[in-house]
Amino acid sequence: MRLLALLVLLSVTHFGCNRVENETLAGEYVLELVDTLQVDLMYDFGFVTKSVVDGYMLAYTYQDGVFHLINSEGKVQISINRKGEGPKEYNRNLSFVTIFDKMVVFMDLRKLNFYDFNGNWVKTVSYDNSRGSGGIGLPDSDLLFFDSGRFVVPNQNVVDLPGISSHLAMLDTIPLWSEYRLSDITGEFVKSNVGLMDTTGILHSKLKYPNYKSIMWMQDGILYQIPQLCSIVYRFEVGKSLYPIDKFSLEIPNFKDPVGLEVELRTVDNYQLFNKYSAINSFVNYVVPMDNGSFFAIYSTGVSEFEYDNLIEEEKFPEGEFYGYYFDGMLSQGYRISLPKKGSHPSFWKQVTYLGGDKFLFVYENEIERDYYIGGVYSLTKRN
Repeated sequence: MRLLALLVLLSVTHFGCNRVENETLAGEYVLELVDTLQVDLMYDFGFVTKSVVDGYMLAYTYQDGVFHLINSEGKVQISINRKGEGPKEYNRNLSFVTIFDKMVVFMDLRKLNFYDFNGNWVKTVSYDNSRGSGGIGLPDSDLLFFDSGRFVVPNQNVVDLPGISSHLAMLDTIPLWSEYRLSDITGEFVKSNVGLMDTTGILHSKLKYPNYKSIMWMQDGILYQIPQLCSIVYRFEVGKSLYPIDKFSLEIPNFKDPVGLEVELRTVDNYQLFNKYSAINSFVNYVVPMDNGSFFAIYSTGVSEFEYDNLIEEEKFPEGEFYGYYFDGMLSQGYRISLPKKGSHPSFWKQVTYLGGDKFLFVYENEIERDYYIGGVYSLTKRN
């Protein structure tokens, strides 16, 4: 009965969305509910991977810090918790975690640990990490493998730029990403190439922005990069180009040019202004390449300065409107997409994943039954 109640609630939510979507112009894309999926996790979680890889999703539960390999039916295949300092364990400070070649790969500050889909340790490979960084909690999955001997990772140190006084000089030299290749001599991954920021881009400025982080993905052998505060996509040929080979604007509806501060660095005295600009700025928080050569993103429009001041005065969290964005790679055309409703959290932050084809899974809060979560399977459909 509880599951039935959840399904009824999900259907009501979906039909409520349809009333909005029916007002869109002919030819636009919409997300249509086609199925539901029970995800057998008890604790609050986020997806590590942005899509199903080798038949599985990878999730992380916040309460216990455990990783879970989940099949296409929402069942947990295996849970992995191998934190430690041993030769077959990963450090709790993780840089990236992903699925590659039917293995779960953990990248900490010194090495890559590979585990099979039964949770068994396969191998450990060290890598050159002179200035790497990691974090505790849910890691990113932007560990992008070309093959077993070559991968690219974003440079996580760019998040430190707001706190550096000479940030403009740093923008000319700090890598956005690094390529690693497996050495036949040492058996370790060594850094072979890097990519630098476009010097004509809006973030290459004396203004100090609250966020310099990018989202990256591989598609057809090309590395794509989009700064979270911009609607410009940059393309790199890894190993051939130090700077982007080209760029294009997505022209995302209601996506604002970023606002920055003309200050030396972020301090305890001006951090509230950085927080304000973070809320005002539009940003992209999810991008996933699709099977047809296109990609899907989720973004926030940000709030206006007037809205921000009012919300802070009312002691409410300032949060902009969230939308989906589908970019048709064949037509080089983008479409704004209305997202399913999710109470006070319309972004589905870390609780959306691409299932393949035209299908996406959006996970909802489960206030009725805490032994599992219910997700809606949505089809991205062009309305004629």
